[in-house]
Amino acid sequence: MPMIAEVDVRKDGRNRITLPASAEFEHYHVKTFDDGHLELYPRILTDPTISLHTLEMMDEAMDNLKHGNVGVPVDADALLTLLGEE
Repeated sequence: MPMIAEVDVRKDGRNRITLPASAEFEHYHVKTFDDGHLELYPRILTDPTISLHTLEMMDEAMDNLKHGNVGVPVDADALLTLLGEE
Protein backbone atom coordinates (compact mmCIF):
# COMPACT_ATOMS: atom_id res chain seq x y z
CA MET A 1 0.00 0.00 0.00
CA PRO A 2 1.59 3.31 -1.02
CA MET A 3 2.14 6.05 1.56
CA ILE A 4 0.06 9.17 0.91
CA ALA A 5 1.24 11.40 3.79
CA GLU A 6 3.96 11.68 6.39
CA VAL A 7 3.83 14.03 9.38
CA ASP A 8 5.71 14.57 12.64
CA VAL A 9 3.59 14.91 15.77
CA ARG A 10 4.32 15.44 19.44
CA LYS A 11 2.39 14.69 22.59
CA ASP A 12 0.71 17.62 24.29
CA GLY A 13 0.61 18.21 28.04
CA ARG A 14 -2.14 15.59 28.42
CA ASN A 15 -0.25 12.90 26.43
CA ARG A 16 -2.42 13.33 23.34
CA ILE A 17 -1.40 13.50 19.72
CA THR A 18 -3.34 15.14 16.92
CA LEU A 19 -3.96 13.24 13.72
CA PRO A 20 -3.59 15.11 10.44
CA ALA A 21 -6.74 16.59 8.93
CA SER A 22 -6.47 14.08 6.09
CA ALA A 23 -7.24 11.18 8.49
CA GLU A 24 -10.32 9.60 6.97
CA PHE A 25 -11.75 7.83 10.00
CA GLU A 26 -13.12 9.07 13.31
CA HIS A 27 -12.10 6.01 15.37
CA TYR A 28 -8.80 4.13 15.45
CA HIS A 29 -7.50 1.04 17.23
CA VAL A 30 -3.99 1.65 18.60
CA LYS A 31 -1.34 -0.99 19.26
CA THR A 32 1.68 -0.04 21.39
CA PHE A 33 4.89 -2.10 21.16
CA ASP A 34 7.85 -2.64 23.50
CA ASP A 35 10.16 -0.60 21.28
CA GLY A 36 7.82 2.42 21.55
CA HIS A 37 6.26 2.40 18.11
CA LEU A 38 2.51 2.68 17.64
CA GLU A 39 0.24 1.28 14.97
CA LEU A 40 -3.14 2.81 14.24
CA TYR A 41 -5.85 0.85 12.46
CA PRO A 42 -9.09 2.50 11.32
CA ARG A 43 -12.27 1.29 12.98
CA ILE A 44 -15.79 1.68 11.68
CA LEU A 45 -18.21 1.41 14.60
CA THR A 46 -21.71 0.20 13.89
CA ASP A 47 -24.92 1.02 15.68
CA PRO A 48 -25.77 -1.91 17.98
CA THR A 49 -29.46 -2.01 17.08
CA ILE A 50 -31.75 -4.60 18.60
CA SER A 51 -34.58 -5.93 16.51
CA LEU A 52 -38.18 -5.21 17.46
CA HIS A 53 -38.79 -8.96 17.85
CA THR A 54 -35.93 -9.25 20.36
CA LEU A 55 -37.27 -6.30 22.36
CA GLU A 56 -40.72 -7.90 22.43
CA MET A 57 -39.21 -11.20 23.67
CA MET A 58 -37.33 -9.33 26.41
CA ASP A 59 -40.55 -7.59 27.51
CA GLU A 60 -42.38 -10.93 27.56
CA ALA A 61 -39.60 -12.51 29.65
CA MET A 62 -39.74 -9.67 32.18
CA ASP A 63 -43.54 -9.98 32.40
CA ASN A 64 -43.19 -13.73 33.05
CA LEU A 65 -40.64 -13.03 35.79
CA LYS A 66 -42.86 -10.43 37.44
CA HIS A 67 -45.80 -12.86 37.47
CA GLY A 68 -43.73 -15.76 38.82
CA ASN A 69 -43.99 -17.75 35.59
CA VAL A 70 -40.46 -19.17 35.72
CA GLY A 71 -38.82 -22.53 35.22
CA VAL A 72 -37.12 -24.68 37.83
CA PRO A 73 -33.60 -23.66 38.88
CA VAL A 74 -30.73 -25.42 37.15
CA ASP A 75 -28.67 -27.69 39.40
CA ALA A 76 -25.07 -26.75 38.56
CA ASP A 77 -23.70 -29.75 40.47
CA ALA A 78 -25.70 -32.11 38.26
CA LEU A 79 -24.32 -30.43 35.16
CA LEU A 80 -20.75 -30.77 36.43
CA THR A 81 -21.39 -34.44 37.14
CA LEU A 82 -22.64 -34.94 33.59
CA LEU A 83 -19.53 -33.23 32.24
CA GLY A 84 -17.29 -35.33 34.48
CA GLU A 85 -15.88 -32.24 36.21
CA GLU A 86 -16.79 -33.09 39.77
